[in-house]
Amino acid sequence: MRSQRRLEAIVTAAAESFAQFGVGDTTMEGIAARAGTSIGSVYQFFPNKRAVFREIAQRCMLESRRGYAILVGPDPLAQPWDTTLRRVIDGFRGLHQGSVLMQAVWRNLELYGEYAEADQALMRELIAATAGLLQFWAPRLPDDRRPVVATMLVNTVATLMLVLVREQDDTRGDALVAETKRMLEGYLAGYVAAP
Repeated sequence: MRSQRRLEAIVTAAAESFAQFGVGDTTMEGIAARAGTSIGSVYQFFPNKRAVFREIAQRCMLESRRGYAILVGPDPLAQPWDTTLRRVIDGFRGLHQGSVLMQAVWRNLELYGEYAEADQALMRELIAATAGLLQFWAPRLPDDRRPVVATMLVNTVATLMLVLVREQDDTRGDALVAETKRMLEGYLAGYVAAP
């Protein structure tokens, strides 16, 4: 139990440092100091900063997976498609703003190779789930087009998150979110059956 608490403190301290300073400007000693533990404890769990970063990236992807499931909800067809779309976009924005794990990963995109395979698997999952929703929302959309449209949706929202990480002005961020919603709603309207 104590060991697990120490591990969590180390991961949190590393994520905060990676988000604030970047992986390159963070030291293992700095992580230990921020976690309130010894450098030996950090090395007990992780051989180097990249190993810590990989753990953070894995946890970030788990947060994304869980976030998608929560935001879509247990019965996504109970709400109109555009309500679900807006909820997912707003929810991911909130998740990215509130998660130090996500901030750490987005701040250090130069290390994408460390988690690329897992990230691509997650994206395939999200695209498949979105394509499943399109089967109901857009029943006239041909089966071979559904994954293409789902890919556009998922990647557009992911790109918005990247843009928001770089955007320092919240008012401008709000405008970018609103414009993305407008763009995707217009894009989907051509495919979605009228209620």
